[in-house]
Amino acid sequence: MSTGFALFQSAETRYYQGKIPSAFEFYQKSIKKILKDENLVAKTPLPPGTQVPDDMPQELLGMVWRNFVGFFRDPKMDFTEENSPEAYKLLNSFRPSATRGHPRLERTERGRVLLKGMQITAALTLGLLAWDKRDRATAAKRYREGIELANTHQTFVKLPPGTKGWELWVHHDLQDVKDNLGIIVANDEINAGIVKETSGEEPKKREVVDLPLPQIRVDKAGAATVEDTVKFATNACATCGKRNMKLLTATLTVKGQIGSTLDAVSFKKPKTNTRHSENTKLAVSKKLEKGKKSGNRIER
Repeated sequence: MSTGFALFQSAETRYYQGKIPSAFEFYQKSIKKILKDENLVAKTPLPPGTQVPDDMPQELLGMVWRNFVGFFRDPKMDFTEENSPEAYKLLNSFRPSATRGHPRLERTERGRVLLKGMQITAALTLGLLAWDKRDRATAAKRYREGIELANTHQTFVKLPPGTKGWELWVHHDLQDVKDNLGIIVANDEINAGIVKETSGEEPKKREVVDLPLPQIRVDKAGAATVEDTVKFATNACATCGKRNMKLLTATLTVKGQIGSTLDAVSFKKPKTNTRHSENTKLAVSKKLEKGKKSGNRIER
């Protein structure tokens, strides 16, 4: 029977041959094999002298997982829940709020670190996929789950000097999660202010509201559409009035003050396979909600 590493090599070979769906399938097989039967924290047996990026995980499971989520994030590949249900099931099983655990990973300290990192990076990936389906509320929820989980393992939040590998990659993803969530909240704050001025009512989470001025949405393929409505991702905090979707505290920091005029800035996403964005240009300019480098998602 093939090992997890052999399956990973098969995936890599198929990827470089341009057999993308087959490569995606073999990455999944490799992850499942490692999770079921193998040493979960084993290092990838790379040839001596092999050079990899500083944020490339050393563990085989981490390296395969990074490639696996990258396929979902890459808009050119266009893997979704609908066309890849088994792959999505594997990804979703690592959602931070998933009820089913991963007991083999939970047995050792390093295994728990790998598990939390897989869950944080799954949260970012699931958030991007939700945004693609125009479900901004679910996207924001997934981002929030990733942030809350990361706060239980500070190594992902504040890296010691010289950190490389798994922790560095997850840390990069975590920054993108925070940026994406902050920008969604900031855009809701601006839209809510405009809507409240015209209607006198405070929009609620998941409420679809007509906009006084249309916004432009650029999807992962780069196609732009003009939209007259927005589905809110947040609720207004009853205490401070800010948009915190009952799950964000008022201490969330964004680059720029929430509620003020915001410059349109690029939405950061994972340095490998980035994607989605939302940007708004109304009487004020909203921040971009972006994801993969190879495909912008924008609301503006």
